[in-house]
Amino acid sequence: MMNNIPNSIKSVSPKRLPEYMTAQQQKALDKLEKFDAETPDIHMEQYREKYRHTPVEKFFTEDDTVGKTSHGTENEHPNFSEIDAVKIFMINGVYAGRDQIVSDDGYIYGSLATAAFAMPEIVQKYYNQISDESDKIALTNTAFAHNGLFVTMESGTIPRKPLLIIDITDTDITEQERNLFVFAKACIANVIIYTTSSTDVATFTNNLSEIAVEQDAQVNIVRIHNRDSLSRHFASDCCRQYAGSSLELTNIIVNGGLARQNTEVHLSEKRCNSNLYGLVTAAGSQHIDNYTFIDHAAPECQSNELYKYILNDKALNIFNGRILVRPDAQKTLAFQSNKNILLSAEAKIHTKPQLEIYADDVKCSHGTTTGQLNEEALFYMQARGINKKTAEIMIMTGFANEILKKINNPQLEDYIRTEILKKF
Repeated sequence: MMNNIPNSIKSVSPKRLPEYMTAQQQKALDKLEKFDAETPDIHMEQYREKYRHTPVEKFFTEDDTVGKTSHGTENEHPNFSEIDAVKIFMINGVYAGRDQIVSDDGYIYGSLATAAFAMPEIVQKYYNQISDESDKIALTNTAFAHNGLFVTMESGTIPRKPLLIIDITDTDITEQERNLFVFAKACIANVIIYTTSSTDVATFTNNLSEIAVEQDAQVNIVRIHNRDSLSRHFASDCCRQYAGSSLELTNIIVNGGLARQNTEVHLSEKRCNSNLYGLVTAAGSQHIDNYTFIDHAAPECQSNELYKYILNDKALNIFNGRILVRPDAQKTLAFQSNKNILLSAEAKIHTKPQLEIYADDVKCSHGTTTGQLNEEALFYMQARGINKKTAEIMIMTGFANEILKKINNPQLEDYIRTEILKKF
């Protein structure tokens, strides 16, 4: 379903950034220039292992480090008009709205460059305070991203509607998008981020979002990746939770050529609850890589992680999930699971669930399973008159539904399910 962006939506050029942001950019640039020479051997080994199956340098060209900004256009894009939500458009890494801070149904938002001047007390507190400075992808974004989206809420806010962010790349520019989400004390938020590319040209995006979930806030974020097969898309979600907060973050990768998603959650204070879910459907020669890191730094926190993959043809996919339980994180509950279905002999999955535990009063587990479609289930369904293709689709749908239900929006859930089934 496609339609034009509303005529009222226009992108704006970023203004200059305040000194506290340009200082962080220069610091990141300095670290990039010295990264290979000054990174200790043990840390360099960890970095290389992190990107073992998706070596970063292979996908960067000389021009890709330069953050270019383009005005948005009014090409065809997915139609979400039936969804009752507060809608934000991002076009080629730029907030496509008026150059001011807007408040709608409890969500306060605008471009990051505008917010840096309009709300400096919030932006300065969190900007580049959560991202991973030991990661070259994150450093590149910090050094070269000039704009992006800023979203916050006041304490105790409970919006009636979800926030729907439609993030569109429709040109072959290099996109370095920097976003900052700050969910204030005791607020409740539901956010859907839909990233897509609407052209058949090769695109490169390196997007980074810093997400602060303050005390007792309850946040649900669903990120849907549905890009063109020529796209190269790196995305990093760097999250920090504070006392009593709850975060559910779901990543659904439907389409794309190369996709690398880094998801890092730091449980920095007591009684945090964090749930990470993922669904990947890949076919052809798609290369999809998910890296997750949950850092249990405080006691009495709980995390749960479930990632599922359905792979066909010659798709190459990776799941690398790391959970760290620090010495002070007593009474931690941490569970991690990766489940995979391979539909062809040539599809490959590299899976590496990891637990590092340095506390003794904890309950933790991790595991992975990989196999084909259940032959007994297929036989049972065919014996009752269901043809093989329909039976396969029913099994795959049942496997995926556990994650698709996290979208918590019937129209969008049905749309994504239809897109997934087109591949098989």
